Amino acid sequence: MAPLLLAGALPAAPCAAWLSAIGMWAAEGDARLLPPTLLGGGRSTSCLLAAMPGLDFPALLQTVAQSALRPWLQQALGPALACDVDQCWLRPGRPAHHWHQDGALRFDFGSDATGDGAALLEMLTCWLPLTPCGVHAPGIEWVDADLRALLPPAELTDDAVLSRFGAAARVRPVMQPGDALLFDGALLHRTHLTPAMAQPRCSIELRFFAADRLPARLAADRFVTVA
Repeated sequence: MAPLLLAGALPAAPCAAWLSAIGMWAAEGDARLLPPTLLGGGRSTSCLLAAMPGLDFPALLQTVAQSALRPWLQQALGPALACDVDQCWLRPGRPAHHWHQDGALRFDFGSDATGDGAALLEMLTCWLPLTPCGVHAPGIEWVDADLRALLPPAELTDDAVLSRFGAAARVRPVMQPGDALLFDGALLHRTHLTPAMAQPRCSIELRFFAADRLPARLAADRFVTVA
C-alpha cells in the first residue's frame, strides 16, 4: 500500500499524556534507557515502549487501536490484528536511521537470497510523532516508489538510492502530535535530519501484523492481540 498520512488521527490529549509520562520517567534518572531527546546532547538510543516505566503501553496500544487508524489497519491486514511488542519503539531521531525497509525485520541478508518478494513481511508500521517534526526537529522521509521486494544492503546507501530513484521521489512531511503515518514493509524510508534541525524529537513506532498470519521468522518475538 502507498504510505498513508493522517492528520489528527489521534486526539491531542493522549499524545500529550504519553510525552508527559516519558518526561516523568526520564526525570527519575534511569540512565540505562533514558531517552536522549529529552536531555539534549548528541547521545541517542531507541527504547522499547513496553519496557518504559511510567508509560502504560497496553493503554497506549488500545488508544491507537480504537482510533481512526483501525479501519486502515484492518483493510490492509484483516479484522484480527496483532502488535509485535518487541518491535515497538520510542525514537529520538538522533543519530539518523539510514535507508531501510521495515519488512526486512529479522531477515538475514548474509545467508538468505534477496530480490524475493516473499521475504518482505506482511505488516504495517504506525509512526506517531509526540513532538512537532520535519522542520526544526528530525522527521521522516521516504521514497515514492512501488517496491515489491527487499533491497540488498548495497542498494541502501544514499548514493545508490539517489541514483536509482532521484531526489524528486523523496517525500518529507511536516508532522504534528496526533498525526499518524501508516506504511507497509516495502516502503524505503529513513530519518529526515538536517543540520538546521536543532530541536529534539520524540516519536513512537508500532508494528502490526495479521493475527492469523504471524511471520515465522518473528516467532521469538512477543505479540499481543489488539481488541
